[in-house]
Amino acid sequence: MIKTTNKPALISILESMLLIAFILTGTASFSQQSNNSYIFGHSLVNHSADQATQNRSNIPDWMYLLAQQAGNQYTVDGQFNFLPLQQLPPIFQWGFIDAPNTRTNESNDDFGSWNYDNVIVTLANFIQQTSTPSENAFCDAQYIEDCNEDPNALSSVEAVLRILDFVRTEETGIHFYIYENWPEFNGTFPPNSQAQEDQEFGAFYDYTRGDFHDWWITLQDEVLALRPDAEVKLIPTGPILADLFSDQGILSDISATTLYEDAAPHGYPVLYFLAALVHYSVIYGERPPANFQFPDEALTSPIQIPDTVKNNYNTIVDFIWNSLQNYTFDNGDSRVFLENQTLSIEDISTNTQKPILYPNPGNGVFNLELPQTTIFPVEVKIVNTIGQVIDEISIADHQSTNFNLDKKGTFFLKIIGDQYSDIVKIIAR
Repeated sequence: MIKTTNKPALISILESMLLIAFILTGTASFSQQSNNSYIFGHSLVNHSADQATQNRSNIPDWMYLLAQQAGNQYTVDGQFNFLPLQQLPPIFQWGFIDAPNTRTNESNDDFGSWNYDNVIVTLANFIQQTSTPSENAFCDAQYIEDCNEDPNALSSVEAVLRILDFVRTEETGIHFYIYENWPEFNGTFPPNSQAQEDQEFGAFYDYTRGDFHDWWITLQDEVLALRPDAEVKLIPTGPILADLFSDQGILSDISATTLYEDAAPHGYPVLYFLAALVHYSVIYGERPPANFQFPDEALTSPIQIPDTVKNNYNTIVDFIWNSLQNYTFDNGDSRVFLENQTLSIEDISTNTQKPILYPNPGNGVFNLELPQTTIFPVEVKIVNTIGQVIDEISIADHQSTNFNLDKKGTFFLKIIGDQYSDIVKIIAR
């Protein structure tokens, strides 16, 4: 469940501040332009090191390519292990095809001297059904004989705090993120039939954005309760990907065997690319670059990014960006964005009223109600699931929002106006 709260007064102040910034500077984007990251991770962040044949099956390579095309800078270091077994002081294990390392002098292992902007931690994805964040994070008999007595058998909360306290001591003002991955798949892999895939992965995605997600929300809340002066943000990758892949999602037509290579579930490059879109949006506080140019067009499946992702790239980016606006604490502050990351002027609508489409699902005639603050005219593009524009509508005022759709299937309304943009899924029967 996503926690959301409306704050009309705050939105009014935000609109005024953004408008002044837009007038003075010609832009309202305040995103960070460079990021040096250190990641305490595992194979749901970086699988390439385990599978050399899986080109770019990791988040950092895609982060670098996205940042490069956006005119931003990105470097990264990292290490493997499950919390609480991550090594401190950190070691420098990772290297990538594209992404450069932050650490350039291998003899200098002083963590605090490399000026990291942020640290990202994640936890195992198979503990959420058996323990709460305040219970043991991970127990492996290879390392720990007695999980109830060994001092390394920290809870998930304690394991995160251990790293948080270390990096804050090493680097004042460093940004800290919890990377929410996706759960272990306990069904049949590969599926024996389409019906089995629909049923088992449908349940998998429901769990990912349900109880699994709630576990990470609790983890973030408990960490902050114990370190109220810290700024600990969440990168909610799992539930957003679940929305993309599940029934009626933008990428619902992609088969599980195109995304995943096993039940862990490790993924092919496409899975880590989509995870990187969420990661980029949170870390930089801005949409990933429009019309991203994918590398290595000659690569073959499953290394190649599927055409349905390429064709729907901008729609996917908008969906992720709009979804992230809904991740808020009870007081309305963002769970994901830093306090100094504010929305651009065209994104204010995602924090105010949402468009209402009805009936949906519907047959033939649809009504679209736009927020009362909408500035007309507004252009609406009807896009199918492979990114093709099948119709365009111009809306002149609040009285002209009825339209006809004589096709059947799942589509997306891309609403574009002055100081307003949004995406609405539409199901035509």
